[in-house]
Amino acid sequence: MLNRIIRLEAVVEIVVNKTGDTLMLIAKQNTKMRTALYQNRLALDYSLVQEGEVCGKFNFSNCFLEIDDEGKAVNELVKEIKKIAHVPVQTWNGIDLGGLWGERYGW
Repeated sequence: MLNRIIRLEAVVEIVVNKTGDTLMLIAKQNTKMRTALYQNRLALDYSLVQEGEVCGKFNFSNCFLEIDDEGKAVNELVKEIKKIAHVPVQTWNGIDLGGLWGERYGW
């Protein structure tokens, strides 16, 4: 039974680590997408500058582009999750009956 619990702990830790790695990759990808989006917006604004930028061209009244970059926050949360899920290496050494019976019977 204890071996199964130790194995389950290891599996949970592996799943948490893989999930954390995936979240970090997604956060990195989002940061790159945010940068590309801002670059495209800048190019579009530059192209349409004579017509009042994108907002003037399409008659948008509220035309501010603000995308927060939460990649660092995601990375910090992943580090905390991995730290919580980490289980030190454990091994099953069996039951030491020598200590229990040895004291009682002088072994």
